[in-house]
Amino acid sequence: MHILILGGYGNFGGILSRLLSTTTDIRLTIAGRSKEKALRFIETNLQNAKIPVHSTVIDVHDLNLSALLAEIAPDLVIHTSGPFQGQDFHVAKSCIHAGIHYIDLADARSFVKDFHQLETQAKEKGVLAITGASTLPALSSAVIQHFLPHFQALEEIEYAISPGNQTDRGEATVRAILSYTGKPFTTLVNGKMQSVIGWQNLHKTTFAKPLGSQWLANCDIPDLALFPTSYPSLKTQRFYAGLELGILHVGLWGLSWLVRIGLISNLARFTKPIIWLSERFLKFGSQNGGMLMILSGKDHQDKPLNIRWDLVALENHGPLIPIIPALVLAQKIAQGQLTQRGAMHAMNLMSLEDFTIAVQGFNIKLSVLYNDINVPTKV
Repeated sequence: MHILILGGYGNFGGILSRLLSTTTDIRLTIAGRSKEKALRFIETNLQNAKIPVHSTVIDVHDLNLSALLAEIAPDLVIHTSGPFQGQDFHVAKSCIHAGIHYIDLADARSFVKDFHQLETQAKEKGVLAITGASTLPALSSAVIQHFLPHFQALEEIEYAISPGNQTDRGEATVRAILSYTGKPFTTLVNGKMQSVIGWQNLHKTTFAKPLGSQWLANCDIPDLALFPTSYPSLKTQRFYAGLELGILHVGLWGLSWLVRIGLISNLARFTKPIIWLSERFLKFGSQNGGMLMILSGKDHQDKPLNIRWDLVALENHGPLIPIIPALVLAQKIAQGQLTQRGAMHAMNLMSLEDFTIAVQGFNIKLSVLYNDINVPTKV
């Protein structure tokens, strides 16, 4: 199978390119706006590739993108060129029109929620188009599906992500977060969709060791739109993210107020200076990050049940997490395991077992607590 990665030498695209280059039975094309950067990336990072690797120049905004892709003729395009906030479906539509399977790493709420609009075109062309093949909602839904059989009724989900301060900063990721910082969005609280403010609700939560206590704040993600309809018994859903260094996390919280009161319209305009400022603190903190999910409800004996799932990524292996779902789904397509056709989000297309197998060999640890009783993760 010929796989083309849009943004294949970027922050997340580069990680995915390196992972795919060590697999077998595929061809890989690294695509982006700069031929020189693509060639330099291949020479520097993929010299030990086990598969053929090529490069090509593609601008995702090219009006003739469909014809260009048809000429290159990949079997699958993986779109990693974020941020997806504010993007339309031009790339996905171009792939579908050219009869090419499509996967993206979108984490933008409206983008992922509305992706089903492409269902008819994708089925007519006989292709599979998947959005949200990243931590949220692909991994988060995999965790829920794995533990859902323990519940008679899943009533509450509270979860969070906190990256290490010394892990790589992706401009697209930072721009995505800043795009809704200080702005309202909705989440399910006590059975009703209620408005909260991006990067507010400042509080601390304790992650698994060695992370410990971390600052957290509200973040907008596709899950907040998808899960309430996918899990009818759900009454409350809260998602948070945090920065390891308190000075950076609380500083961004302060900036969120400037947006909330109308002094700044959109912090995303200041992405580059904010990244530059944060990089002055790179020598502080660690390369360790984590994710936690707490699922609460009633078990099959109608008793309260709480299940806490933790992920800890050490030694700068955290940036692998958003890439693994796309890697797993690309491999499933290549091996003929995903036979669906149409346009869909990545919920429930990857199992927690798939994820666990994919991260073996990396410094990523998983654990689970059932009603505060520590037991090994059985996946």
